[in-house]
Amino acid sequence: MIKLSIFDHDMTIVDSSYAIMNATNKVAEEIGKPFVTYETVLRFAAVPMRDFIQGIWGECRQSWLDLYREKVEPIEYEQIRPFPEVPRVLTKLREMGIFLAVASNRRDPRAAMDKSKTSQYFDMIVGPIDGLPHKPNPAMLDYLMRRFGVSKSETIYVGDSDIDIETGRAAGVRPVGVTRGNFTRAQLEKLGAWRVVGSLDDLLPLIAEPETQEAKGAKEEARM
Repeated sequence: MIKLSIFDHDMTIVDSSYAIMNATNKVAEEIGKPFVTYETVLRFAAVPMRDFIQGIWGECRQSWLDLYREKVEPIEYEQIRPFPEVPRVLTKLREMGIFLAVASNRRDPRAAMDKSKTSQYFDMIVGPIDGLPHKPNPAMLDYLMRRFGVSKSETIYVGDSDIDIETGRAAGVRPVGVTRGNFTRAQLEKLGAWRVVGSLDDLLPLIAEPETQEAKGAKEEARM
C-alpha cells in the first residue's frame, strides 16, 4: 500500500519550461550570450542551476547566478503554472490519506511553489536549501521517508527526467515517470521506471493498485 507520494517539481507538477526559457534569455541579453531554445531548456531543466548554465553556455560564472537569482527569478516565478489536473489529483490523494511531498533540485522550491499556489497541497517540501545534496543522490527521499515514518515499499517518487528515475532507484522506492519533459515513455521505461504516466490523473489507479492486490491476496487466504 502506498502511503507517501514524493514529486519532482519542474515539469512534473508545474509547467516551468517557458518561464525558465524567458528568464534565462533575460540573463542572456544582459551578459551577451546566445538565447536558449525551448528544447534546450527541457534538456537541462532537471539539473541544478549551476549545471543548467554550464550546460547551455559551456561555462557558469557566479555573477550570472547572482543576476538570475536577484533580478530574474521573480519574473520566472510569475510565469510558472501548475498543470491543469494537479489541484484535482493532489486534493484526491490527500483525501485518500496519502502523504504528499516534493523533492526538487531547485535551490528553494517552496518560494516558487508559494507563487504558483501549489505548496498548499504538500505536507513537506525539500530542496538543496535544506542542506540536502542534489538528486540523483537519494538523500532527499531518504529524509522524507524518515520524517513520515514510512518504508521504501510504501513510497513512490514521481518525476519527468532521467535524474528522477535514477533518484527513485537509488532510494529503493518505485519511480514513476511522467512523459511531459524531455523523455519518452520508452526512454523512461528503459531507465527503470516502475510505471510511466502521461499525466498525474493516471496516478490514482496506480496508487490504489498495490492495495487492491493486497486485498485480493487477503481474500484468497481467508477462503483457504
